[in-house]
Amino acid sequence: MKIAMIGNPNVGKSSILNRLTGSRVFISNYPGTSVEVNQGSLQLGNRNYLIYDTPGIYSVYSDGQEPEVVRSVLDQGGVQMVINVVDATNLERNLALTYELMETGVPVLIVLNQIDRARSMGIVIDEHRLERILNKPVIKFSATTGEGLLEVLGFLEKKDFSGIQAISLNDMGCAVSCSKCGKSCSVNDKDFRRVQRARDTARQVSTKVGESRQLWLDRVENFIDRPVTGTIFLLVIAYLGFKALIEFIELSEGPITSWLAPVSDILENLIIQLLPHGIITKVLSHAVPEGLIIPFTIVMPAMLMVSILMSLLEDTGLLPRYSVALERVGRLFGVSGQAVIPLALGFGCRTPAVVATRILPGAGQRFIIITLLSIVIPCAATLGILASVISAFNASLSAIVAAMLMAFITLSFILSRTNPEKEEFIYELPPLRIPMGANIWSKIKTRFAGFFTEVLPLLLVMSIIIRAIIESGILDSFKGMDPVTHSLFGIPAEAFIAVLLTIFQRYLAPLVLLNLALTPREATIAIAMVAISLPCLPVMVMTVKEMGWKVLGKIIVLGLTTSFVTGVLLNLILLL
Repeated sequence: MKIAMIGNPNVGKSSILNRLTGSRVFISNYPGTSVEVNQGSLQLGNRNYLIYDTPGIYSVYSDGQEPEVVRSVLDQGGVQMVINVVDATNLERNLALTYELMETGVPVLIVLNQIDRARSMGIVIDEHRLERILNKPVIKFSATTGEGLLEVLGFLEKKDFSGIQAISLNDMGCAVSCSKCGKSCSVNDKDFRRVQRARDTARQVSTKVGESRQLWLDRVENFIDRPVTGTIFLLVIAYLGFKALIEFIELSEGPITSWLAPVSDILENLIIQLLPHGIITKVLSHAVPEGLIIPFTIVMPAMLMVSILMSLLEDTGLLPRYSVALERVGRLFGVSGQAVIPLALGFGCRTPAVVATRILPGAGQRFIIITLLSIVIPCAATLGILASVISAFNASLSAIVAAMLMAFITLSFILSRTNPEKEEFIYELPPLRIPMGANIWSKIKTRFAGFFTEVLPLLLVMSIIIRAIIESGILDSFKGMDPVTHSLFGIPAEAFIAVLLTIFQRYLAPLVLLNLALTPREATIAIAMVAISLPCLPVMVMTVKEMGWKVLGKIIVLGLTTSFVTGVLLNLILLL
């Protein structure tokens, strides 16, 4: 038995799913999209239910990835029932989608979520009258307190689903031209009638019986939603989240490394003993331990902390507020205000920052931010080692910072013009909420599971490939390029090799520079080229996972081009 849970954004569908199914939730991405769909399993008696938690939408037939996923679930998922989650504090807006869903002809259960908050606002809803008007079952619900849970479970257990056909959207009227189903559609009187019916129905079944009780959370919300104080507050939260990420990585890296060091030695010795002496044994004996140590010491703690931070931002209602507060700044670079979150996280560790780009509204914006993260933004480890190199060679900090800023601005400008996404600045701010522990834990588990199933295996394979390149001596061929690197970039060939090493791990490159005899001018150019260069191996793996090989190829080409252009320009400018 398959059920689709559908509703407007921020109505609490995920919280209801966790109430219904407990921790039996798993996550999937629909083909061709980056939109995640939670799926929960529920057993009642002898009947098993699979419940889809679809992304929030305002209309099944509007354009965009979210409605596309909902249409795929309804049309191809074999859904036999819809649970329409309605925000009890905003019936008028939510019921327009309800009337649209009723046209499918499939059984619809209306769940009035946040009923406790509606009561605190002095709103009383006559659910029996709403049932008579819609001719559909209606249950009051609170994902926070659990009110209505037994009623929903009882309804599902008693419902007779025999003879119910799976939903087909082919015979339904559409709302807009979405270019997804092959129909020629336009907004018509039917859509306006739905909105009018929703308005009339909301007025008939809901009444305001008293003044809203302003809770402490409401006062905090009023403070955050002010333009000046709210922006300052959100920036402070972003900074504290960044600090927490850095501290967590630093605290966990030492113990994890000490725990895994014996395992690494055992693996290395085991490979040497089991395989015959040769290049393959040499590659595997280094690459396999390295491919395990780096993911567990750096990537795993970072992904865990980012999963926690992102879940908290989502479930408290703070995430959409970043879009509003920083929208004007983001539009200068062709992205939404939410982009400040992955960019800020990138200064801690760029790998989880790539994952955090999921909060951005479109593939074009994700490409822009992942490109900037990969090429321009230095992680905390890189910053620390770069500072050591700058101090060691008395390099020009102002020239390096200026080069990085110019690269960031130039890349942002070019990418925003070549990947335009015209979207109206319309955001719906959900109320601030106290996050539910079970919901936070469920999100952390589903997001963090990808480390073991996808990131770790891919990182191990790429580690073997890269170690094979190093052992093959391909990089040594660049040592004879001293005249070329000096004339183009003003640096010796050994420093140019350090730039190429950024593809393995960006903070390895400055370590190479520390072992060279460089003048302050050469060090300035080399450090700038290292700071503006290629994505490191973990970022490459995560980019492939999130966006695909084609996007990674584009980023590598852009990274090399940007780094080389930076070196050439600095070579010319610092001669003056």
